Amino acid sequence: MSDDRPTDVVAIGCGPANLSLAALAAPLEELRVTALEARSSVAWHPGLLWSGSRLQVSGVKDLVSLVDPRSRFSFLNYLHEQGRLYRHLIAGHDHVSRKEFDQYFTWAAHLLDVRIGERVEAVEHDGDRFRVRTPRGDRRATHLVLGVGQTPRVPDCARGLTHPRLWHAAEHLTRDVPLAGRDVLLVGGGQSAAEVALDLMSGRAGTPRRLTWATGRRGFAPLDDSPFANEWFNPRYVEYFRDLPADRRAALLDRQGSAASGITRELLTQVYKRLYELDYLTDTPFRHDLLAGTRLDGLVRDDDGFRATLLDTVTGTRHRHRSDIVVLATGYRPQLPSFMEPLRDRLSLDGEGYAVAADYRVPWDGPDTQHIHVQNAARATHGVADPNLGLAAWRSAVILNSLLAREHYPLKADEIALGLGSRP
Repeated sequence: MSDDRPTDVVAIGCGPANLSLAALAAPLEELRVTALEARSSVAWHPGLLWSGSRLQVSGVKDLVSLVDPRSRFSFLNYLHEQGRLYRHLIAGHDHVSRKEFDQYFTWAAHLLDVRIGERVEAVEHDGDRFRVRTPRGDRRATHLVLGVGQTPRVPDCARGLTHPRLWHAAEHLTRDVPLAGRDVLLVGGGQSAAEVALDLMSGRAGTPRRLTWATGRRGFAPLDDSPFANEWFNPRYVEYFRDLPADRRAALLDRQGSAASGITRELLTQVYKRLYELDYLTDTPFRHDLLAGTRLDGLVRDDDGFRATLLDTVTGTRHRHRSDIVVLATGYRPQLPSFMEPLRDRLSLDGEGYAVAADYRVPWDGPDTQHIHVQNAARATHGVADPNLGLAAWRSAVILNSLLAREHYPLKADEIALGLGSRP
């Protein structure tokens, strides 16, 4: 049955970004937000939800607190309402677990106007409003906010290949493939790759005969979470960054990669210790090759597995590698969702992604009073912090202020230690 009653905002996708938007919009009587989630839950990256994974940011960087610390949707209030606030504090956690934040997101979604299991099939504009088509009927909205997340990035040589023993890290925990006695090729050099490597060696699905871990990066580098690197995740730095010319933004992104895509020192230590145990302290037959500066340059199936071509980026040499299983921990990229195809020719796009304005609006040829905003797809224009949970609340507040055409949430109070640009 069609739900044709107009709403102010349809937020498509209910990850942390649009949950933050809905939570900050909840007190606003003049702006009704309805969030649609295609999946049966708002589970946060379920394919990577390790039991021991922890946030790489403070628990204060939740859905709302850095914009509205008095909000009922804060992580602190969640702990209070669950009756575990004191126990959480007494447990002395240095970091919040991803599992606990996943529970927090589910709690928030139940309190908000989030429609679970409602997949968007197409978005059109009928000349008056956006029409969002779903199997449950059409929804009409004045504004759209796209928060569907990014698409797993797959190397060109692996596109089009499908096999039960080939997967992206985003699906890792959903695959039930025995590893014992098999050769595994892991590709990628970031946090997810290291988490996958540790899981592959854990024995959970059996211990591989051989693990080859290849990354095109110069090494298995630690995440730079030092105070001055963390200033790049400050809203004042985002504002400075987005005003730079495109070529300078690109150069800065390249130089700041260690603050966004490195591996936590704790996890690097765990991986190294597990390698040591398997090498010297167990009787399990196991070999490993950790190949830095090595890029996946070709991948084909053979009768029993895969033949990969690995390129040594230092020497320029290539060599063939055979494996039974391939895991691609090769990151993510922004992509226009298929449901936006009816509006593609009316949007301002930039290559694979969006052309994004300062307020996270995607320019289009429709009425200027009807906005299309995008979450977590503006790294090229807004900087290395864009995908980071720490800016979710601030970005949502920027979007809400834009939708309201006034500054409901004041966002200019916080300072930054770095000197930005020329000063008198």
